[in-house]
Amino acid sequence: MTPDVSICIATFRRPKGLARLLGSLARQKLPDGLELEIIVVDNDSAGRARGEAIGVCEIAQRVRWFVEPRQNIALARNRAVVEARGKWIAFVDDDEITDPNWLAGFWAEVQRNQGDAFFGPVFPRFDTRASSWLDFETLYSRAWQLTGEPVEIGAARTSNSLVRRSLFADCLFDPAWGLTGGEDVELFDRMFAAGARLRWCDEAIVHETIPVQRQRLGWLAQRAFRGGVGYTRLQRQRRRGGAIRRGLPRAMLALLYLSVLLPFSPLAGRSAMLRVGLRICTQAGHLWAFAGRSYEEYSDWPTTPSLE
Repeated sequence: MTPDVSICIATFRRPKGLARLLGSLARQKLPDGLELEIIVVDNDSAGRARGEAIGVCEIAQRVRWFVEPRQNIALARNRAVVEARGKWIAFVDDDEITDPNWLAGFWAEVQRNQGDAFFGPVFPRFDTRASSWLDFETLYSRAWQLTGEPVEIGAARTSNSLVRRSLFADCLFDPAWGLTGGEDVELFDRMFAAGARLRWCDEAIVHETIPVQRQRLGWLAQRAFRGGVGYTRLQRQRRRGGAIRRGLPRAMLALLYLSVLLPFSPLAGRSAMLRVGLRICTQAGHLWAFAGRSYEEYSDWPTTPSLE
């Protein structure tokens, strides 16, 4: 029987995270008659994910497993899409946990709405908080909208989405973005330009586990810089002339303004100072991309398995 939904997961050396995710998928409260399959693509050439997950999660035995040996998240996602048999493709990350009604929320919106792709909220989850002064609610929050509203491209991500399979007939993830991140935003931007209807579904909830390694200033600065690079790179790739002409002077003026503001920001508190510093990193990322440079954050992944 052809499944209604293929849940596609790309993973790389996160055995505990993958096991948590699969465990949450086993607890899904599915609507009557909804058929699904789960596909995991291991982006580690050693292909260890299957053996590690099966030992701690019973549902892992019912997963369809594949290995994409070339280290590139876009290629891993493409492999999952190619292997998927469902009419709809759901994406979720290996550091996330789905609510029991996650897929039911998406499926109810599919029945009500004529959209082609649906996106849901991702709430941060902190098993351990490494700092007493970081503004966790602000720094780790993501975009939120009302169910049924059109989704802005910046909020269209694979971390929590359900996409009509037919959209992938002419669109796959671009491997050129596979080491930089942003491959999902770039893909959905192309789909939107081709006429796809992107909608929000607030009932489809997932939680992203934030490890202590990501609760550091260096990681936050890196994320802000990457975001600036990715946004400007996408504008340049799409040859959006007006945005490019305005973007360069705007980024330069914003960087100058924020640099002047930074010494005075401690007067408003450490959180305000941090937000100004991160905005500086974002503007620096814009300028980096305007100079024709890229930023391959995932080109030097750890050579030992992560415990997350």
